[in-house]
Amino acid sequence: GAVAVAVHVRRGDLKPGDYRATPDEYYFHLVDRLRDHLPSAEYHLWSSTKNIEAFIDKPLWKSSDFDGYRARGIHVHLDDDDLIDPWEHLARA
Repeated sequence: GAVAVAVHVRRGDLKPGDYRATPDEYYFHLVDRLRDHLPSAEYHLWSSTKNIEAFIDKPLWKSSDFDGYRARGIHVHLDDDDLIDPWEHLARA
């Protein structure tokens, strides 16, 4: 089958600007480099906007924060109901 690249971007439990939130540019560069070698691969990203109970009603992140990934042709998966789907994709990638 087609090559799949799966990326997890930590966001939901961090405030925007937190030093532990790796900048999007890092991931953009990484995907650009991978595309040099795997141009026909499918690229998927998993993250969350509302991961912790303290901010469940007021998520610190929104779907539009991931538009840069979408603009690069990366399939964005946010806030999955369970971990089975992300784990399955990450394990097969």
